[in-house]
Amino acid sequence: MKIGELLLKAGLINSGQLQVALMEKDIYTHLRLGEILVLHGWLSQETIDFFVEEWPKLSQGKEKHPIGFYLKKASLLTEEQIQQILKQQWQTSYRFGALAVLNSWVKQETVNFFLQFINPNALKESTRIEKATLSDVSRTKVPTLAHAKRTPQELKQRLIDPEDLAEIDLNFDEIKWLS
Repeated sequence: MKIGELLLKAGLINSGQLQVALMEKDIYTHLRLGEILVLHGWLSQETIDFFVEEWPKLSQGKEKHPIGFYLKKASLLTEEQIQQILKQQWQTSYRFGALAVLNSWVKQETVNFFLQFINPNALKESTRIEKATLSDVSRTKVPTLAHAKRTPQELKQRLIDPEDLAEIDLNFDEIKWLS
């Protein structure tokens, strides 16, 4: 697959950008397509280098890595962004790729491109990681009574699904609001 088609499929450029770059490549014959994309500021040189030099080897290899590995290698995410996603992932149970998209650091198309290679079945899975798959600890059902209150100590002693926290009655007078 040609580099332009690959970048288009990965959602890193759009068809208009590819057309412009291909026209300019005919004019500036001494420049490569990737160099033109970099000169326009549409992609970084590191991203181009990854897809030209490393992706062909990685995509042919049998060893698969987590999606963050590929996004970092392609200079689409920094180490700090990866650490932030991992922290958010622990707090929210969302999948790595979903958080990268929610933070507007990569496009869904780009995540799908890498997932198609890593694990095609992952595209059919939920954006959330089910807690039951992470631990065999049974969950405690939060009481559905609107007046039910739990102290922070009681909450820490129980494994509660974050989506069930809506059932907890909060006293908004005790919350310090940002102004």
